[in-house]
Amino acid sequence: MLLFYTPFILLALSAFVRTVYTFARKEGQAEQGEEWTGGRFLDGLLLAFASFLLIFGFVFDGHGVLGGQPLRVYEHTGMPVDVYASLSPGHRIVLALDALLGFFSYWALRIHHRRLPPIVYVCAHAFLVLFIVWTAIYFVHTGFHSYDFNIGFSVLLLQTGSLTTGLLYLAQLKRSVELWPLAGRQEKAGANRGPAWQRAMHRFLKRREASPLLWSLLTLPVQLVVQLILVLFGQKPDGFVRAFLDTSGYHLSKLPAPPPEMISGDGHYLCTVAARGHRRLVKPLRAGLRHGAVIPVNRQLMIANAFEHLLEQHAPAFHRRIRSLYDKYGYPVSRHIRTKVAADFVYLAMKPLEWFFLLVLYTVDARPENRIQTQYSECRFPGNPYEIDQRGTPARGSKG
Repeated sequence: MLLFYTPFILLALSAFVRTVYTFARKEGQAEQGEEWTGGRFLDGLLLAFASFLLIFGFVFDGHGVLGGQPLRVYEHTGMPVDVYASLSPGHRIVLALDALLGFFSYWALRIHHRRLPPIVYVCAHAFLVLFIVWTAIYFVHTGFHSYDFNIGFSVLLLQTGSLTTGLLYLAQLKRSVELWPLAGRQEKAGANRGPAWQRAMHRFLKRREASPLLWSLLTLPVQLVVQLILVLFGQKPDGFVRAFLDTSGYHLSKLPAPPPEMISGDGHYLCTVAARGHRRLVKPLRAGLRHGAVIPVNRQLMIANAFEHLLEQHAPAFHRRIRSLYDKYGYPVSRHIRTKVAADFVYLAMKPLEWFFLLVLYTVDARPENRIQTQYSECRFPGNPYEIDQRGTPARGSKG
């Protein structure tokens, strides 16, 4: 499982190291030019990976169950078929737009900070602060839990992407704080002209501590402007709050989660492939009975189950270990097999294992085909409405 987390850990850790380096270096070592440097290239690479995670996190999270609706749970295993969306699908456009504006603001400040007009320069920093605030709120909202592929994969993507991006933005804010007094000295000649209140304001803004305060104070007005623009396109004025509140199952959720809906089955992902793949490819042969539920059965499923029975018979301890791994990782795969194309892909990906299982069966078992053909054979009785003929076509009256 650690291997699965390693890329996410390395990405966030790399951004953390870059941020620590930015805060630890001496004053005056900030990048003052606009040329393309190795540091900017590395930050750009990290931000590209983080943006990739954020995009896919938003996509996967959008397939979650809406707040206030029941989850579906397999009655035999108690495992959920789906999970709640961590962000309200009707309002997450606000956060997506904030993330996009933060992305462009970062690069404008990272590369073209000398050429930005004053108002754009200040608002760009406000967008960076705003994204950091949303990152902190999202972590409070989702918390830390077991990031199994079937439970919190979209949350893992969003948390890793937002944390990495937020750290890079924090480093950029530190660089801007160092460059702020330099910009003030360059405009010193023009600061002595104008009304007294403008001169006093300019003297205040030249201070190093004034810039973070100004950017923080502008965060809420900037968010309100973004929200008002989205109102013109049908969004509610409080959408940036409802994105978190109109969910279920998380710390900031306000919609109660109803009792789950129990469905038959146990989430066996090869059963899912046999049921959902294109018949010409996965080739369902007949109906079978699994935990009281009628399922389509193809040869790949029968070979895999025969191999499992062989392990259980000759190496029970090793079988229990393999079975626990299969239950932990095989079921999560089934949750993401929602289309015929996805089922076909898993079927083809399992082909090498199917051939290996078949090789072992023909090497160890004296009658391998007998063992294979008896798998899930309980449903082969006259009059079965789910019977599938030898061409893989459901019989008349069958549900397929």
